[in-house]
Amino acid sequence: MWWKDLDFSSKLPFFRDRVVETYLWIAVACFEPQYSYARIIQAKLLAITTVIDDMCDAYVTPAELELFIEAIERCDNGSIDRLPKYMKSCYQAIFDVYKEIEEKENTERFFCVHYAKEAMKNSS
Repeated sequence: MWWKDLDFSSKLPFFRDRVVETYLWIAVACFEPQYSYARIIQAKLLAITTVIDDMCDAYVTPAELELFIEAIERCDNGSIDRLPKYMKSCYQAIFDVYKEIEEKENTERFFCVHYAKEAMKNSS
């Protein structure tokens, strides 16, 4: 399972493990069978957003938060080297989910990933 492979429970012991809850939130909003892929992607992004929220609320210093925001705004894998060790797994998870979306989207909808990345940058 994707969530267990991230192993946030050992890397980030302070976070709330709410992946099932986030999936249920999305399932209520997009319950039709044709939206199964959308549910998976939205649940992944919401689960990671929850981890980021917990990280910012309980653990991050202002200087580390600035580094994380800069990395999100750059949106490239080269920014990961500047982050503290505990933030790297979270940043990599974000990067991987967007990469998964890019790979699965067809050429007619390639612009969707751009807008999703911009929304993530603006929320940081």
